[in-house]
Amino acid sequence: MTKKSDPLQHLMRRRVADAETGQEPASEYDTLVDDYKQLQRLVEEQSRLIATLQRESGADPLTGLANHKTLSMELERSLATARRYGRRHALILLNVADFANLAAQLGEDTTTALLRHLSSLIRQNIRPTDIAAHPRFGEFAVILNELRAIENATMRAEEICAMASQTPCMAGNRSVHVFVNYGLCVFTQDDEASDIMSRARQSLGQSKTPTGTILS
Repeated sequence: MTKKSDPLQHLMRRRVADAETGQEPASEYDTLVDDYKQLQRLVEEQSRLIATLQRESGADPLTGLANHKTLSMELERSLATARRYGRRHALILLNVADFANLAAQLGEDTTTALLRHLSSLIRQNIRPTDIAAHPRFGEFAVILNELRAIENATMRAEEICAMASQTPCMAGNRSVHVFVNYGLCVFTQDDEASDIMSRARQSLGQSKTPTGTILS
């Protein structure tokens, strides 16, 4: 980890160096500017380090949910459980209706607030054994592990969509209401991960509504 230098020590070293070379000592203003630039470089390095650690940890830096890579790994893990114990699981894909146009209207900050708001709602409406992810910008995924009944997957997906539609995101002085669509694939030991994702995405495409975002 990069160690931040003491500004006072830095100033003293500069003055010693100036004396040894016969140069005029730098003004304290110039020294402060140099220290500011050094601190700025340190912050940038730390930001890059944090982003790297988040990628390596498998978390999406925007929402804190699992990223695409982690989602794929968890899907394979759920499949392994299905094959070993004969369990049923489900993959839910969730998408905000007309998200591209919505993001263009909202701007970056409000869009980020909306995605974090939806992430929080999803976390609150799944079990500790389920996996929530943000694999694509504006798209969420949930792995429902060990279903007792297929109907439970549909019920959970509809509950999440209803909660998202009924709970507006408050961003500054704006209230953003959205409609969320879902695609669902229930899978067992006979399925493959790529087929599961493809079927869930196909189901999502069939359920999409073209509009439905309300800004106030």
